[in-house]
Amino acid sequence: MPYCRKCGAEYQEGAKFCTKCSSSITEEWRPPRDECFGEKKQETDYIGLVSFGIFLLVVAYLFLTNPWLGEEIVSFFTNLFDGKFLPSGELIYVFTLFLILIGASSFVTAGIRAAIKQPFKKSLSDVFGGVAFITFAYLVNRYNQGVLDWQIALVIEIIIIGILIILYGIIVSQGKLQKSKDVDTLST
Repeated sequence: MPYCRKCGAEYQEGAKFCTKCSSSITEEWRPPRDECFGEKKQETDYIGLVSFGIFLLVVAYLFLTNPWLGEEIVSFFTNLFDGKFLPSGELIYVFTLFLILIGASSFVTAGIRAAIKQPFKKSLSDVFGGVAFITFAYLVNRYNQGVLDWQIALVIEIIIIGILIILYGIIVSQGKLQKSKDVDTLST
């Protein structure tokens, strides 16, 4: 099938105007072969770089405000390799703060994406990531208060992430389904 040079929509052979953007069709155009099979040119995600920059700032902030953190992390992993899960209350507090800050930065990133009109699924992914981080922070805090075992907190977080992935898949696939219905409606 030929495609419109202006908007890329597929049209019936012999058509004089594009059914999607109404531009005049003067010559047939077919996309390069790799696009026919769904492979699209990847664009650099500069907002992803912003997110990574925020991550580095959060890590730097936590190490600057907690100079003992490096030694505490080494001690934690030494105990872990000895078969003992013994994080200190201070380490758990800093980890909870880290999760909250990273979760909040995911919401900021989603807002930036929405403001510059990036695809909805990228913003949705950031929002769901933020929800996962904030939820994990809550569960870690409950562990620190002695309300949950760490294994239970981890299992609950895995369940939450699974649910978020399922929701994301449903929402994104519904959006694609709606787009294809819109194209079919325009074609008829």
